[in-house]
Amino acid sequence: MARAARSVSLKALLIAAFAAGVLVDVAGVHAQPRPPTILQMRDGYLSDLDTVHAKIMALANAIPEAKFDWKPTPEVRTVANALMHVALEWAVWVPVSAGGEPPAGWSPERRAKFMSVTGKKQVIEELDKAWQHGRQQLASATETRLANVHFSVYDPPLSFDKAAFKMAGDLHEHLGQLITYTRLLGIVPPWSK
Repeated sequence: MARAARSVSLKALLIAAFAAGVLVDVAGVHAQPRPPTILQMRDGYLSDLDTVHAKIMALANAIPEAKFDWKPTPEVRTVANALMHVALEWAVWVPVSAGGEPPAGWSPERRAKFMSVTGKKQVIEELDKAWQHGRQQLASATETRLANVHFSVYDPPLSFDKAAFKMAGDLHEHLGQLITYTRLLGIVPPWSK
């Protein structure tokens, strides 16, 4: 009887161990990854924009100043206008998409003057200033500030996660536009050489 009891105990132990292993494995298979936190989303957005920034600046520096007034067709932006549009987004819309502020003193009049910049040196200076402001506003965004974003450029206003996707997508579109302009000018993007 002792042998039978030991055999039953051993079987029970093996069954329990097997069941525990299966349950652990099943739990692992069905476990859902945790969604990223709002600060992880901010960091991903910032990392993506760092890449876009580096490429846009490389293109701006590669295009000769004499081509800053060039545009492929009459109804589209010139190289300088396209770059200043990016600068506007970096200075104003990137910060606002993260609950931040545009540069101090920003106004419709300042926007009009800003968008009229056309010389290569001044465009690059404005791109640099705009990026520094936009990046600082995004990098310093707290969890509370991001949780309260109502990006009202769109109707209905967007939360931070949706605003980040919209802005990143829009800036990638402008990067593509500038790559096209550069290639039409016969210039190979510096990172493609």
